[in-house]
Amino acid sequence: MLSVTQIYNYYKKFGYKTEVMGASFRNIGEITELAGCDLLTISPQLLAQLEENQGDLPRKLDPDKAAAMEIEKITMDEATFRSMHAADRMATEKLDEGIKGFSKALETLEDFLATRLTQLTQGEMMVSHARDDLFKAYDLDGDGFITREEWLGTDAVFDALDSDHDGKLSIEEIGAGLGAAFQLA
Repeated sequence: MLSVTQIYNYYKKFGYKTEVMGASFRNIGEITELAGCDLLTISPQLLAQLEENQGDLPRKLDPDKAAAMEIEKITMDEATFRSMHAADRMATEKLDEGIKGFSKALETLEDFLATRLTQLTQGEMMVSHARDDLFKAYDLDGDGFITREEWLGTDAVFDALDSDHDGKLSIEEIGAGLGAAFQLA
């Protein structure tokens, strides 16, 4: 909270065109201490607790009050930044914690996407095999199409599959119908 408050007041004092965001709250007291901050990321659990509270929420951070504060402007270069960052234990730890958290989230997302891609690929192979098997079973004369006479299903299903309305089903139309069925499942 102290770091966000200092950053907010400094940026507002000197008119930097940026938005300050507070995050990683452990309780609603930390949130209320930053009332007035440009942005806050608040967990669903803490949001629920805030909804239960009634009463005033006085603004703690205010750009007008920050503009009137006695704050020394810092001439910033890379060396100054690195020195200030290294001296600020909380900033160093929070940065490290944030990078590790984002890295873990990225790895989890990559694992999820790899699993999902495998499932989709297997699903496409299943659709492809099912399409081929179904098509062979219904294309009785082997002409590459399933006519209404060859079709053993209902007319409604035939009509739904016959996307080009030519009165016969191609292997692509059968595959599209099976793909839709697998996506719905």
